[in-house]
Amino acid sequence: MTFKPYLASALLAIIIDAIGFVLLGFVLSVAGVKCDLIVLAIGVMALFQGVAICIDYLQRRRFLRQLHACADEVDHPLWALELVDRPEYSAGQVAYDALAAVSKAANDEVAGVRRQLTEYRDYIETWVHEAKSPLAAAHLTLENMVAEGCDMARAETLSQELDRVESYINQALFYARSETLDRDYLIRKQRLSDMVAASLKANARQLIGAHVAPVREHLDYEVFADEKWVEFVIGQLIQNSIKYARPEGATISFTGALANEGSADECVELTVSDNGCGVQESELPRVFDKGFTGSNGRTGKRSTGLGLYLVKRLCDKMGVGVSARSVMGSSFSVTLSFPTNKFRYFE
Repeated sequence: MTFKPYLASALLAIIIDAIGFVLLGFVLSVAGVKCDLIVLAIGVMALFQGVAICIDYLQRRRFLRQLHACADEVDHPLWALELVDRPEYSAGQVAYDALAAVSKAANDEVAGVRRQLTEYRDYIETWVHEAKSPLAAAHLTLENMVAEGCDMARAETLSQELDRVESYINQALFYARSETLDRDYLIRKQRLSDMVAASLKANARQLIGAHVAPVREHLDYEVFADEKWVEFVIGQLIQNSIKYARPEGATISFTGALANEGSADECVELTVSDNGCGVQESELPRVFDKGFTGSNGRTGKRSTGLGLYLVKRLCDKMGVGVSARSVMGSSFSVTLSFPTNKFRYFE
């Protein structure tokens, strides 16, 4: 707060003081006081009034500057008041106490919401683990039914539906854990071919059911990554391709390449592409948005808009680059970029 704005805010008080000085001079002159004494008295009073204004300004300036600095520099504005001294003037004390009450209420509410989120996340994780037990039992029952001569076509359809349910349950688990990925995140040197093979194996039944043929090329690269999380990301891309696969001749390709070789941005790229229906160019920038299904998702594909959102969310947390390309009606591809510099994962 500079002196000029302060004077503007105190202008009314200054005008009233000036009127008071004029009236005082008039009264003293009527009482027969000499002119020199009147000027001296008014001058002394004006001097003390000016000193009082300057002291008040300095007190306010210190308090307001502390508030302004904390609001700009502190990571969270709710913590700002902890670094501000309680002012000595009454108006500032009232403002400080009001801000302290608001800050405490806001911090209490934030703490309460965080506790609720933590409890909800713990509940989701527990629910997922509990839900997997009846799923495993359902798979076992289905296998027994097949062994007893059950209709194979119906059994295969039911098996695919169970796999779909299990994939949604796993999606819920990874979504819940994505907030605290650092608690369950271990970076090691992994081979692209191994992670792609594991993801294909986990989704083999759905790939076969949708008649999607996988193609793997140039995957003999090593990257720094957490195997479990990357396999989940690849699995989401596989399921997305299955969802929008063409009825005949559907393929999904996994291609590795070394990009920006020799530079600070050198990385290993894994491109997962399919020959499905693709995405409109106008919708491509939004494919990683939460809940976005696009025009394709409104044609009975049972799209939730969470798969690619989770891919982007987890890749951002792991320090893995992600981008998408598409040609409407013929292809859609997502590229994962793994930095070869290990220090990039700790920035």
